[in-house]
Amino acid sequence: MTDLRTEKDTVRHRLKRARAELHEDLRRRYDTLIRERLMALPQLRSAQVIFMFISYGSEVDTHECLRELLQSGKRIAVPRIVEGGTMLAVPFDSWETLQPGQLGIPSPATTEPLAMPVDVCITPGLGFSPRGGRLGYGRGYYDRWFASQPPLVKAALAYECQLLDDLPVDENDVPMDMIITEKRVIRIS
Repeated sequence: MTDLRTEKDTVRHRLKRARAELHEDLRRRYDTLIRERLMALPQLRSAQVIFMFISYGSEVDTHECLRELLQSGKRIAVPRIVEGGTMLAVPFDSWETLQPGQLGIPSPATTEPLAMPVDVCITPGLGFSPRGGRLGYGRGYYDRWFASQPPLVKAALAYECQLLDDLPVDENDVPMDMIITEKRVIRIS
């Protein structure tokens, strides 16, 4: 287990650096392409309830996606980390309700979870494999949430530089159903 943990930390560091080194203009162009691919997905168009992360730092930008989804009338939930390290999907309907959360990531003040099942979960991560493997940030929030609240579709947003053929994962790392990058949509069967 220690070897896998060390390998994961090494890969996380490498992928975080690769993502951070993307030039800002290139990142904006990639964000637009990823957003267009995401918004065109039939699964997203037919979804009634979408759980989506609020991007932070060098992650694929989700702010414009969230704006479009709010304007479309979809029910949106975003993550909120509460005491004890639990992640909740809480309702999101206004940027004005956001405040810095436990990790500095903006989230609504409410700790009341959305009271309906999620159709699509748009998931962050540091690395992904074409087979659906996901390497998160190492705290297990999404993996634990997936185990207790399985959405119909688990989709990840990533830059191509975040994809690796061989990703260190274990049985606790929940695989994605699809990965959307600036170049393609990878559907995992």
